[in-house]
Amino acid sequence: MLQLLDKLRNAGIPLGDYVNGRFYRGILTGFNEAFIIDKATKDRLISEYSSSAEVLKPFLRGRDVKRWVVNFAEQYLIKIESSENKKHPWSDKPDIEAEMIFSETYPAIYQWLNQYREQLIQRYDQGKYFWELRSCKYWDEFENNKIIIPSIIDNVEYLIDQQSYYTNDKTSICISDSLFYLIGLLNSQLLWWFIKYIAPERQNGFLEFKPMYVSQIPIPTATNKQDTEITEIVNKIIKIKNNNPDADVSNLEKEIDEIVYKLYELTPEEIAIVEGKEGKQC
Repeated sequence: MLQLLDKLRNAGIPLGDYVNGRFYRGILTGFNEAFIIDKATKDRLISEYSSSAEVLKPFLRGRDVKRWVVNFAEQYLIKIESSENKKHPWSDKPDIEAEMIFSETYPAIYQWLNQYREQLIQRYDQGKYFWELRSCKYWDEFENNKIIIPSIIDNVEYLIDQQSYYTNDKTSICISDSLFYLIGLLNSQLLWWFIKYIAPERQNGFLEFKPMYVSQIPIPTATNKQDTEITEIVNKIIKIKNNNPDADVSNLEKEIDEIVYKLYELTPEEIAIVEGKEGKQC
């Protein structure tokens, strides 16, 4: 068992290095009740003042991230970056003047947030002004195509996001030019087996998939043929799942597993270990 773990670790480079460090935690608002809204509230804020649309972004919680596909619950983030990250019309103004400019720029958003004024002022995680989110250097990365990973799960639940979702702090994201190849590996039976040995276990068999653990997953270099094969199968799976999230794609996933075993050069005996045993007992 331990020999197989070492073999896998030596078969590639850690995921964090593979994506050149573009591995990030989701967003922490400090007060979700104010900054996370439903569709009805989103539509009302936009109908009141069209400027609201500029700062309302589709938002995923950890529970919305499913294997291969998004289970979008129509949640939206009021995205107002800290003035440390973005130059707003109110940035660098005294508090009273800044608040007046903010209220004139996004009147409906201001009215919505102002009802939570005291809670927002008192929260630890905030930007320069009470209506801003905490400083974050990687805001733009959420607009990129990416892999989203829920933080606490009991199965592999990676998905590719091509719709520029923002995500909460119960998720992490990674950015790469090889998303389809990567997600094929990450959702494979082999790498699920691997991470069960390095991720801490929480209640009821759930595992902690924080970046510090997931970033250790070894990623081998594929041939063009292997990359293409995995990419084509992943595209088929995603298309099927988008049409029917409950569709059975196990046969296609098995095809990926076979390619992944070859990538890591597993022997029949090692494959039997991966497919025949569960848990962390060595």
